[in-house]
Amino acid sequence: MADESDTQQFWGGRMNEPPEMSNVAYCAGRDVTERPMADAVLAPCDLWQNRAHCAMLARCGIITRETLIRILRGLDEYERRLADGSITLDPRKEDIHTNIERFVASHSGAEHAGQMHTARSRNDQSATVMRLYVRDRVLSYGLALADLAETILRVAAKFRNTPIAGFTHYQPASITTVGHWFASYAQALLRDTGRFVSCFDRLNVCPLGAGAAFGTSWPIDRSMTAMLMGFRAPQINTLDCVTNRWEMEADAASQVSFAMTHLSIVSQDLILLSAPQLGIIEIADRYVTGSSIMPQKRNPDFAEVTRAKAAVIQNMTASLFAIARGLPSGYNRDTQWTKYLIMDVFDEAAAAPAIFSGVIATLRVNEARAERSAHENCVNAVDLADNLSRQSGLPFRAAYEIVSQAVKLSGGKSAVDMEIVRKLAADAGVPRVNAQIGEPLKIIAAKKSEGGPAPQRLARDLKYMSRSLKKLNKELSERRSLVDLSLEMLTRQIRELMAS
Repeated sequence: MADESDTQQFWGGRMNEPPEMSNVAYCAGRDVTERPMADAVLAPCDLWQNRAHCAMLARCGIITRETLIRILRGLDEYERRLADGSITLDPRKEDIHTNIERFVASHSGAEHAGQMHTARSRNDQSATVMRLYVRDRVLSYGLALADLAETILRVAAKFRNTPIAGFTHYQPASITTVGHWFASYAQALLRDTGRFVSCFDRLNVCPLGAGAAFGTSWPIDRSMTAMLMGFRAPQINTLDCVTNRWEMEADAASQVSFAMTHLSIVSQDLILLSAPQLGIIEIADRYVTGSSIMPQKRNPDFAEVTRAKAAVIQNMTASLFAIARGLPSGYNRDTQWTKYLIMDVFDEAAAAPAIFSGVIATLRVNEARAERSAHENCVNAVDLADNLSRQSGLPFRAAYEIVSQAVKLSGGKSAVDMEIVRKLAADAGVPRVNAQIGEPLKIIAAKKSEGGPAPQRLARDLKYMSRSLKKLNKELSERRSLVDLSLEMLTRQIRELMAS
Protein backbone atom coordinates (compact mmCIF):
# COMPACT_ATOMS: atom_id res chain seq x y z
CA MET A 1 0.00 0.00 0.00
CA ALA A 2 1.28 3.44 -0.92
CA ASP A 3 2.23 5.69 1.95
CA GLU A 4 -0.15 8.65 2.31
CA SER A 5 2.73 11.01 1.69
CA ASP A 6 3.28 9.43 -1.75
CA THR A 7 -0.10 10.49 -3.13
CA GLN A 8 -1.67 13.90 -3.55
CA GLN A 9 -5.24 12.73 -2.86
CA PHE A 10 -6.94 10.67 -0.16
CA TRP A 11 -8.43 8.41 -2.80
CA GLY A 12 -5.44 7.66 -5.04
CA GLY A 13 -4.96 4.11 -3.73
CA ARG A 14 -8.34 2.95 -5.03
CA MET A 15 -7.39 3.65 -8.68
CA ASN A 16 -5.32 1.60 -11.12
CA GLU A 17 -3.61 4.65 -12.62
CA PRO A 18 -2.62 8.07 -11.29
CA PRO A 19 -5.05 10.94 -11.78
CA GLU A 20 -4.77 13.24 -14.77
CA MET A 21 -3.57 16.41 -13.05
CA SER A 22 -5.17 18.71 -15.60
CA ASN A 23 -8.49 17.13 -14.61
CA VAL A 24 -7.70 17.58 -10.92
CA ALA A 25 -7.05 21.28 -11.59
CA TYR A 26 -10.21 21.55 -13.73
CA CYS A 27 -12.32 20.15 -10.90
CA ALA A 28 -10.57 22.13 -8.14
CA GLY A 29 -11.29 25.41 -9.89
CA ARG A 30 -10.08 28.39 -7.86
CA ASP A 31 -9.93 26.53 -4.57
CA VAL A 32 -6.14 26.33 -4.39
CA THR A 33 -5.00 28.49 -7.29
CA GLU A 34 -4.92 32.23 -7.75
CA ARG A 35 -5.48 34.24 -10.88
CA PRO A 36 -3.17 37.01 -12.11
CA MET A 37 -4.08 40.66 -12.38
CA ALA A 38 -6.32 41.24 -15.38
CA ASP A 39 -3.98 43.81 -16.90
CA ALA A 40 -0.96 41.55 -16.35
CA VAL A 41 -2.67 39.04 -18.64
CA LEU A 42 -3.17 41.81 -21.19
CA ALA A 43 0.43 43.08 -21.08
CA PRO A 44 1.57 41.28 -24.28
CA CYS A 45 -1.43 42.68 -26.14
CA ASP A 46 -0.79 46.20 -24.84
CA LEU A 47 2.88 46.04 -25.83
CA TRP A 48 1.85 44.86 -29.30
CA GLN A 49 -0.54 47.74 -29.90
CA ASN A 50 2.00 50.24 -28.50
CA ARG A 51 4.61 49.09 -30.99
CA ALA A 52 2.15 49.11 -33.88
CA HIS A 53 0.83 52.57 -33.00
CA CYS A 54 4.28 54.11 -32.61
CA ALA A 55 5.52 52.50 -35.83
CA MET A 56 2.54 54.07 -37.60
CA LEU A 57 3.24 57.47 -36.03
CA ALA A 58 6.83 57.30 -37.28
CA ARG A 59 5.79 56.16 -40.78
CA CYS A 60 3.35 59.08 -40.97
CA GLY A 61 6.03 61.54 -39.84
CA ILE A 62 4.23 62.38 -36.60
CA ILE A 63 7.14 61.28 -34.40
CA THR A 64 10.83 61.18 -35.26
CA ARG A 65 12.96 58.11 -35.86
CA GLU A 66 14.90 58.94 -32.67
CA THR A 67 11.71 59.07 -30.61
CA LEU A 68 10.54 55.76 -32.10
CA ILE A 69 13.84 54.09 -31.23
CA ARG A 70 13.74 55.40 -27.66
CA ILE A 71 10.13 54.29 -27.16
CA LEU A 72 10.77 50.81 -28.60
CA ARG A 73 13.82 50.32 -26.39
CA GLY A 74 11.72 51.23 -23.38
CA LEU A 75 8.98 48.83 -24.41
CA ASP A 76 11.52 46.04 -24.93
CA GLU A 77 13.02 46.61 -21.50
CA TYR A 78 9.61 46.68 -19.86
CA GLU A 79 8.70 43.39 -21.53
CA ARG A 80 11.98 41.81 -20.40
CA ARG A 81 11.58 42.92 -16.79
CA LEU A 82 7.93 41.89 -16.66
CA ALA A 83 8.88 38.44 -17.93
CA ASP A 84 11.67 37.88 -15.41
CA GLY A 85 9.54 39.19 -12.55
CA SER A 86 11.78 42.13 -11.67
CA ILE A 87 8.80 44.47 -12.06
CA THR A 88 5.07 44.05 -11.58
CA LEU A 89 2.13 46.31 -12.26
CA ASP A 90 1.94 49.22 -9.83
CA PRO A 91 -1.67 49.75 -8.62
CA ARG A 92 -0.92 53.43 -8.01
CA LYS A 93 -0.62 53.86 -11.77
CA GLU A 94 -4.17 52.61 -12.27
CA ASP A 95 -3.80 50.39 -15.36
CA ILE A 96 -1.41 48.70 -17.78
CA HIS A 97 -1.41 51.65 -20.18
CA THR A 98 -0.17 54.10 -17.57
CA ASN A 99 2.30 51.58 -16.10
CA ILE A 100 3.92 51.13 -19.49
CA GLU A 101 4.02 54.82 -20.41
CA ARG A 102 5.50 55.78 -17.04
CA PHE A 103 8.17 53.07 -17.34
CA VAL A 104 9.14 54.20 -20.84
CA ALA A 105 9.34 57.77 -19.54
CA SER A 106 11.73 56.75 -16.76
CA HIS A 107 13.79 54.55 -19.07
CA SER A 108 13.84 56.55 -22.30
CA GLY A 109 12.91 60.07 -21.28
CA ALA A 110 9.58 61.79 -20.76
CA GLU A 111 10.06 63.86 -23.93
CA HIS A 112 9.89 60.65 -25.96
CA ALA A 113 7.37 58.68 -23.90
CA GLY A 114 5.08 61.67 -23.88
CA GLN A 115 4.55 61.20 -27.61
CA MET A 116 3.33 57.59 -27.30
CA HIS A 117 -0.17 58.78 -26.58
CA THR A 118 -0.43 61.01 -29.65
CA ALA A 119 -3.68 60.44 -31.58
CA ARG A 120 -5.17 57.92 -29.19
CA SER A 121 -7.05 57.62 -25.92
CA ARG A 122 -7.15 54.95 -23.25
CA ASN A 123 -10.63 54.30 -24.64
CA ASP A 124 -9.46 53.04 -28.03
CA GLN A 125 -6.35 51.50 -26.46
CA SER A 126 -8.47 49.40 -24.09
CA ALA A 127 -10.86 48.39 -26.84
CA THR A 128 -7.95 47.32 -29.05
CA VAL A 129 -6.13 45.39 -26.34
CA MET A 130 -9.31 43.53 -25.41
CA ARG A 131 -9.95 42.75 -29.06
CA LEU A 132 -6.46 41.26 -29.39
CA TYR A 133 -7.00 39.19 -26.24
CA VAL A 134 -10.48 37.95 -27.15
CA ARG A 135 -9.40 37.18 -30.70
CA ASP A 136 -6.58 34.96 -29.45
CA ARG A 137 -8.84 33.11 -27.02
CA VAL A 138 -11.50 32.62 -29.68
CA LEU A 139 -8.95 31.00 -32.01
CA SER A 140 -7.53 28.81 -29.27
CA TYR A 141 -10.93 27.64 -28.09
CA GLY A 142 -12.21 27.00 -31.59
CA LEU A 143 -9.16 24.85 -32.40
CA ALA A 144 -9.56 22.95 -29.11
CA LEU A 145 -13.20 22.20 -29.94
CA ALA A 146 -12.12 20.94 -33.36
CA ASP A 147 -9.68 18.54 -31.68
CA LEU A 148 -12.46 17.30 -29.40
CA ALA A 149 -14.84 16.78 -32.32
CA GLU A 150 -12.16 14.73 -34.10
CA THR A 151 -11.78 12.49 -31.04
CA ILE A 152 -15.54 11.99 -30.84
CA LEU A 153 -15.79 11.11 -34.53
CA ARG A 154 -13.23 8.35 -34.07
CA VAL A 155 -15.20 6.88 -31.17
CA ALA A 156 -18.46 7.18 -33.13
CA ALA A 157 -16.94 5.23 -36.03
CA LYS A 158 -15.64 2.54 -33.68
CA PHE A 159 -19.07 1.83 -32.18
CA ARG A 160 -21.36 2.42 -35.16
CA ASN A 161 -22.50 -1.24 -35.04
CA THR A 162 -23.16 -1.38 -31.28
CA PRO A 163 -26.90 -1.24 -30.43
CA ILE A 164 -28.05 0.71 -27.39
CA ALA A 165 -31.34 1.96 -25.99
CA GLY A 166 -31.84 5.67 -26.49
CA PHE A 167 -33.68 7.76 -23.87
CA THR A 168 -36.33 10.40 -23.68
CA HIS A 169 -37.51 11.76 -20.32
CA TYR A 170 -34.75 9.59 -18.75
CA GLN A 171 -36.79 6.55 -19.85
CA PRO A 172 -35.82 3.87 -22.40
CA ALA A 173 -37.26 5.08 -25.70
CA SER A 174 -35.98 3.59 -28.95
CA ILE A 175 -33.04 1.69 -30.36
CA THR A 176 -29.98 3.46 -31.76
CA THR A 177 -26.24 2.77 -31.68
CA VAL A 178 -23.44 3.99 -29.46
CA GLY A 179 -21.81 5.45 -32.58
CA HIS A 180 -24.94 7.37 -33.54
CA TRP A 181 -25.17 8.76 -30.02
CA PHE A 182 -21.59 10.01 -30.05
CA ALA A 183 -21.98 11.37 -33.57
CA SER A 184 -24.68 13.68 -32.22
CA TYR A 185 -22.07 15.25 -29.94
CA ALA A 186 -19.72 15.76 -32.87
CA GLN A 187 -22.43 17.44 -34.94
CA ALA A 188 -23.18 19.90 -32.13
CA LEU A 189 -19.48 20.68 -31.69
CA LEU A 190 -19.11 21.29 -35.42
CA ARG A 191 -21.73 24.02 -35.13
CA ASP A 192 -19.85 25.42 -32.15
CA THR A 193 -16.54 25.38 -34.02
CA GLY A 194 -18.19 27.20 -36.92
CA ARG A 195 -19.48 29.81 -34.49
CA PHE A 196 -15.91 30.56 -33.40
CA VAL A 197 -14.86 31.06 -37.02
CA SER A 198 -17.66 33.57 -37.61
CA CYS A 199 -17.08 35.21 -34.22
CA PHE A 200 -13.42 35.76 -35.12
CA ASP A 201 -14.38 37.35 -38.41
CA ARG A 202 -16.84 39.72 -36.73
CA LEU A 203 -14.40 40.96 -34.12
CA ASN A 204 -11.26 41.07 -36.28
CA VAL A 205 -11.48 44.79 -37.03
CA CYS A 206 -9.33 47.42 -35.35
CA PRO A 207 -10.73 50.20 -33.13
CA LEU A 208 -7.33 51.87 -32.58
CA GLY A 209 -7.36 55.44 -33.86
CA ALA A 210 -10.89 56.14 -32.67
CA GLY A 211 -9.46 58.27 -29.87
CA ALA A 212 -11.86 59.01 -27.05
CA ALA A 213 -14.66 58.10 -29.50
CA PHE A 214 -14.68 61.08 -31.84
CA GLY A 215 -11.64 60.59 -34.06
CA THR A 216 -8.50 62.71 -34.28
CA SER A 217 -7.11 65.56 -36.35
CA TRP A 218 -3.66 63.90 -36.53
CA PRO A 219 -2.89 62.48 -40.02
CA ILE A 220 -2.75 58.86 -38.89
CA ASP A 221 -2.95 55.69 -40.99
CA ARG A 222 -5.48 53.41 -39.29
CA SER A 223 -5.14 50.78 -42.01
CA MET A 224 -1.45 50.44 -41.19
CA THR A 225 -2.01 49.82 -37.48
CA ALA A 226 -4.79 47.38 -38.31
CA MET A 227 -2.47 45.46 -40.63
CA LEU A 228 0.39 45.39 -38.11
CA MET A 229 -1.91 43.75 -35.55
CA GLY A 230 -3.47 41.21 -37.88
CA PHE A 231 -6.85 42.91 -38.20
CA ARG A 232 -8.50 42.77 -41.60
CA ALA A 233 -9.37 46.49 -41.54
CA PRO A 234 -10.01 49.47 -39.24
CA GLN A 235 -13.37 49.43 -37.51
CA ILE A 236 -15.38 52.18 -39.13
CA ASN A 237 -17.15 54.93 -37.15
CA THR A 238 -15.06 55.97 -34.21
CA LEU A 239 -18.03 56.42 -31.88
CA ASP A 240 -19.16 52.84 -32.42
CA CYS A 241 -15.56 51.66 -31.87
CA VAL A 242 -15.77 52.78 -28.27
CA THR A 243 -19.48 52.34 -27.58
CA ASN A 244 -19.49 48.65 -28.57
CA ARG A 245 -16.61 47.56 -26.36
CA TRP A 246 -18.93 45.14 -24.52
CA GLU A 247 -20.26 43.61 -27.72
CA MET A 248 -17.31 41.48 -28.81
CA GLU A 249 -16.99 40.13 -25.27
CA ALA A 250 -20.68 39.20 -25.23
CA ASP A 251 -20.36 37.66 -28.70
CA ALA A 252 -17.40 35.49 -27.72
CA ALA A 253 -18.97 34.54 -24.39
CA SER A 254 -22.13 33.46 -26.21
CA GLN A 255 -20.12 31.07 -28.37
CA VAL A 256 -18.39 29.64 -25.29
CA SER A 257 -21.76 29.29 -23.61
CA PHE A 258 -23.11 27.27 -26.54
CA ALA A 259 -20.13 24.92 -26.39
CA MET A 260 -20.19 24.49 -22.62
CA THR A 261 -23.94 23.86 -22.69
CA HIS A 262 -23.38 21.10 -25.23
CA LEU A 263 -20.63 19.68 -23.02
CA SER A 264 -23.00 19.79 -20.04
CA ILE A 265 -25.40 17.59 -22.03
CA VAL A 266 -22.52 15.21 -22.82
CA SER A 267 -21.67 15.30 -19.12
CA GLN A 268 -25.13 14.24 -18.05
CA ASP A 269 -25.10 11.38 -20.56
CA LEU A 270 -21.73 10.16 -19.29
CA ILE A 271 -22.94 10.33 -15.70
CA LEU A 272 -26.03 8.31 -16.59
CA LEU A 273 -24.35 5.70 -18.79
CA SER A 274 -21.45 5.17 -16.36
CA ALA A 275 -23.69 4.70 -13.30
CA PRO A 276 -23.20 1.13 -11.98
CA GLN A 277 -26.93 0.47 -12.42
CA LEU A 278 -26.40 0.76 -16.19
CA GLY A 279 -22.66 0.23 -16.51
CA ILE A 280 -22.67 0.77 -20.26
CA ILE A 281 -19.53 2.90 -20.21
CA GLU A 282 -16.63 3.11 -17.82
CA ILE A 283 -14.64 6.30 -17.44
CA ALA A 284 -10.89 5.78 -17.08
CA ASP A 285 -9.51 5.97 -13.55
CA ARG A 286 -7.40 8.99 -14.43
CA TYR A 287 -10.56 11.07 -15.03
CA VAL A 288 -12.58 10.10 -11.97
CA THR A 289 -12.14 11.09 -8.35
CA GLY A 290 -12.73 9.24 -5.11
CA SER A 291 -14.05 9.97 -1.66
CA SER A 292 -12.31 10.97 1.55
CA ILE A 293 -14.56 8.53 3.47
CA MET A 294 -15.99 5.94 1.01
CA PRO A 295 -13.12 3.91 -0.49
CA GLN A 296 -15.16 2.38 -3.33
CA LYS A 297 -16.18 5.64 -5.02
CA ARG A 298 -15.44 6.55 -8.67
CA ASN A 299 -16.98 9.97 -9.13
CA PRO A 300 -17.34 11.70 -12.54
CA ASP A 301 -16.48 15.07 -11.02
CA PHE A 302 -15.36 16.56 -14.34
CA ALA A 303 -18.91 16.11 -15.65
CA GLU A 304 -20.55 17.68 -12.60
CA VAL A 305 -18.07 20.55 -12.68
CA THR A 306 -18.87 21.12 -16.36
CA ARG A 307 -22.58 21.45 -15.60
CA ALA A 308 -21.75 24.11 -13.01
CA LYS A 309 -19.33 25.91 -15.30
CA ALA A 310 -21.95 25.99 -18.07
CA ALA A 311 -24.43 27.62 -15.70
CA VAL A 312 -21.89 30.17 -14.45
CA ILE A 313 -20.81 31.04 -18.00
CA GLN A 314 -24.42 31.47 -19.11
CA ASN A 315 -24.94 33.96 -16.30
CA MET A 316 -21.69 35.81 -17.00
CA THR A 317 -22.78 36.08 -20.64
CA ALA A 318 -26.08 37.54 -19.51
CA SER A 319 -24.15 40.02 -17.34
CA LEU A 320 -22.18 41.20 -20.37
CA PHE A 321 -25.43 42.12 -22.09
CA ALA A 322 -26.85 43.62 -18.89
CA ILE A 323 -23.87 45.94 -18.40
CA ALA A 324 -24.48 47.50 -21.82
CA ARG A 325 -28.22 47.87 -21.43
CA GLY A 326 -29.16 51.52 -21.00
CA LEU A 327 -25.66 52.96 -21.53
CA PRO A 328 -25.40 56.14 -23.60
CA SER A 329 -23.12 56.20 -26.65
CA GLY A 330 -19.44 56.77 -25.96
CA TYR A 331 -17.18 55.44 -23.23
CA ASN A 332 -18.65 54.49 -19.87
CA ARG A 333 -16.63 53.04 -17.01
CA ASP A 334 -19.21 50.27 -16.63
CA THR A 335 -17.57 48.44 -19.53
CA GLN A 336 -14.36 47.93 -17.57
CA TRP A 337 -16.16 45.03 -15.89
CA THR A 338 -16.76 43.35 -19.23
CA LYS A 339 -13.01 42.69 -19.24
CA TYR A 340 -13.20 40.69 -16.02
CA LEU A 341 -16.25 38.77 -17.15
CA ILE A 342 -14.84 37.61 -20.49
CA MET A 343 -11.57 36.61 -18.84
CA ASP A 344 -13.48 34.53 -16.31
CA VAL A 345 -15.58 32.98 -19.08
CA PHE A 346 -12.49 31.76 -20.92
CA ASP A 347 -10.66 30.78 -17.73
CA GLU A 348 -13.58 28.61 -16.62
CA ALA A 349 -14.01 26.98 -20.03
CA ALA A 350 -10.46 26.79 -21.37
CA ALA A 351 -9.56 23.27 -20.23
CA ALA A 352 -12.92 21.65 -20.99
CA PRO A 353 -12.29 20.53 -24.61
CA ALA A 354 -8.98 18.84 -23.72
CA ILE A 355 -10.51 17.19 -20.64
CA PHE A 356 -13.38 15.78 -22.69
CA SER A 357 -11.00 14.65 -25.44
CA GLY A 358 -9.10 12.66 -22.84
CA VAL A 359 -12.23 11.26 -21.23
CA ILE A 360 -13.81 10.15 -24.51
CA ALA A 361 -10.60 8.77 -26.01
CA THR A 362 -10.01 6.54 -22.95
CA LEU A 363 -13.52 5.50 -21.94
CA ARG A 364 -14.51 1.85 -22.28
CA VAL A 365 -17.84 0.75 -23.71
CA ASN A 366 -19.35 -2.44 -22.34
CA GLU A 367 -20.83 -3.54 -25.65
CA ALA A 368 -22.64 -6.49 -24.12
CA ARG A 369 -24.49 -4.26 -21.68
CA ALA A 370 -25.20 -1.70 -24.40
CA GLU A 371 -26.74 -4.38 -26.60
CA ARG A 372 -28.64 -5.87 -23.67
CA SER A 373 -30.30 -2.50 -23.09
CA ALA A 374 -31.66 -2.72 -26.65
CA HIS A 375 -33.47 -5.96 -25.67
CA GLU A 376 -35.03 -4.64 -22.45
CA ASN A 377 -37.96 -2.45 -21.38
CA CYS A 378 -39.80 -3.08 -24.65
CA VAL A 379 -37.51 -0.51 -26.20
CA ASN A 380 -38.16 -1.92 -29.68
CA ALA A 381 -41.88 -1.07 -29.48
CA VAL A 382 -41.95 1.92 -31.83
CA ASP A 383 -39.87 0.10 -34.42
CA LEU A 384 -42.07 -2.98 -34.04
CA ALA A 385 -45.12 -0.82 -34.78
CA ASP A 386 -43.35 0.74 -37.80
CA ASN A 387 -42.41 -2.65 -39.19
CA LEU A 388 -45.85 -4.11 -38.54
CA SER A 389 -47.48 -1.22 -40.39
CA ARG A 390 -45.07 -1.51 -43.30
CA GLN A 391 -45.40 -5.32 -43.55
CA SER A 392 -49.16 -5.49 -43.19
CA GLY A 393 -50.34 -2.29 -44.81
CA LEU A 394 -52.14 -1.28 -41.61
CA PRO A 395 -52.22 2.45 -40.82
CA PHE A 396 -49.44 3.29 -38.39
CA ARG A 397 -51.95 4.24 -35.69
CA ALA A 398 -53.61 0.81 -35.95
CA ALA A 399 -50.22 -0.91 -35.71
CA TYR A 400 -49.36 1.34 -32.77
CA GLU A 401 -52.51 0.22 -30.94
CA ILE A 402 -51.68 -3.46 -31.52
CA VAL A 403 -48.16 -3.06 -30.14
CA SER A 404 -49.41 -0.88 -27.28
CA GLN A 405 -51.83 -3.64 -26.23
CA ALA A 406 -49.08 -6.22 -26.66
CA VAL A 407 -46.80 -4.25 -24.32
CA LYS A 408 -49.60 -4.14 -21.77
CA LEU A 409 -50.35 -7.86 -22.08
CA SER A 410 -46.69 -8.87 -22.01
CA GLY A 411 -46.92 -8.59 -18.25
CA GLY A 412 -43.78 -6.59 -17.52
CA LYS A 413 -41.49 -8.76 -19.66
CA SER A 414 -38.29 -7.15 -20.88
CA ALA A 415 -39.39 -7.53 -24.51
CA VAL A 416 -42.72 -7.45 -26.28
CA ASP A 417 -44.17 -10.96 -26.49
CA MET A 418 -44.29 -11.66 -30.23
CA GLU A 419 -46.95 -14.36 -29.77
CA ILE A 420 -49.27 -11.71 -28.36
CA VAL A 421 -48.40 -9.38 -31.27
CA ARG A 422 -49.26 -12.13 -33.78
CA LYS A 423 -52.57 -12.87 -32.05
CA LEU A 424 -53.60 -9.22 -31.90
CA ALA A 425 -52.50 -8.72 -35.51
CA ALA A 426 -54.53 -11.75 -36.59
CA ASP A 427 -57.57 -10.28 -34.81
CA ALA A 428 -56.99 -7.14 -36.89
CA GLY A 429 -56.92 -9.15 -40.09
CA VAL A 430 -53.15 -9.60 -40.45
CA PRO A 431 -52.59 -13.39 -40.61
CA ARG A 432 -48.78 -13.58 -40.63
CA VAL A 433 -46.22 -11.45 -38.79
CA ASN A 434 -42.47 -11.88 -39.28
CA ALA A 435 -41.04 -12.87 -35.89
CA GLN A 436 -37.76 -11.07 -36.63
CA ILE A 437 -39.17 -7.61 -37.22
CA GLY A 438 -38.38 -6.53 -33.65
CA GLU A 439 -34.72 -7.62 -33.50
CA PRO A 440 -32.35 -4.72 -32.60
CA LEU A 441 -29.78 -5.34 -35.35
CA LYS A 442 -32.49 -5.53 -38.01
CA ILE A 443 -34.13 -2.41 -36.59
CA ILE A 444 -30.84 -0.48 -36.77
CA ALA A 445 -30.07 -1.70 -40.28
CA ALA A 446 -33.49 -0.46 -41.44
CA LYS A 447 -32.95 3.08 -40.13
CA LYS A 448 -31.32 4.26 -43.35
CA SER A 449 -33.02 7.64 -43.54
CA GLU A 450 -30.67 10.59 -43.67
CA GLY A 451 -29.05 11.15 -40.28
CA GLY A 452 -30.21 7.78 -38.93
CA PRO A 453 -28.16 5.13 -37.07
CA ALA A 454 -27.96 2.47 -39.80
CA PRO A 455 -24.22 1.66 -39.86
CA GLN A 456 -23.81 2.35 -43.59
CA ARG A 457 -25.72 5.64 -43.30
CA LEU A 458 -23.76 6.64 -40.21
CA ALA A 459 -20.47 5.86 -41.96
CA ARG A 460 -21.42 8.30 -44.74
CA ASP A 461 -22.51 10.92 -42.23
CA LEU A 462 -19.26 10.57 -40.30
CA LYS A 463 -17.27 11.11 -43.49
CA TYR A 464 -19.28 14.25 -44.19
CA MET A 465 -18.66 15.49 -40.64
CA SER A 466 -14.95 14.76 -40.99
CA ARG A 467 -14.78 16.80 -44.19
CA SER A 468 -16.64 19.66 -42.51
CA LEU A 469 -14.30 19.48 -39.53
CA LYS A 470 -11.20 19.61 -41.73
CA LYS A 471 -12.58 22.70 -43.45
CA LEU A 472 -13.27 24.43 -40.12
CA ASN A 473 -9.86 23.45 -38.77
CA LYS A 474 -8.23 24.84 -41.90
CA GLU A 475 -10.14 28.11 -41.57
CA LEU A 476 -9.12 28.55 -37.94
CA SER A 477 -5.50 27.60 -38.65
CA GLU A 478 -5.32 30.05 -41.55
CA ARG A 479 -6.60 32.83 -39.31
CA ARG A 480 -4.02 31.92 -36.68
CA SER A 481 -1.29 32.04 -39.34
CA LEU A 482 -2.42 35.48 -40.51
CA VAL A 483 -2.28 36.79 -36.95
CA ASP A 484 1.21 35.34 -36.51
CA LEU A 485 2.27 36.83 -39.84
CA SER A 486 1.23 40.30 -38.70
CA LEU A 487 3.75 40.11 -35.87
CA GLU A 488 6.46 39.35 -38.41
CA MET A 489 5.28 42.30 -40.50
CA LEU A 490 5.48 44.57 -37.46
CA THR A 491 9.04 43.43 -36.80
CA ARG A 492 10.02 44.17 -40.41
CA GLN A 493 8.37 47.59 -40.30
CA ILE A 494 10.21 48.49 -37.13
CA ARG A 495 13.54 47.38 -38.60
CA GLU A 496 12.95 49.49 -41.72
CA LEU A 497 11.96 52.54 -39.71
CA MET A 498 14.92 52.22 -37.36
CA ALA A 499 17.32 51.81 -40.30
CA SER A 500 15.99 54.72 -42.32
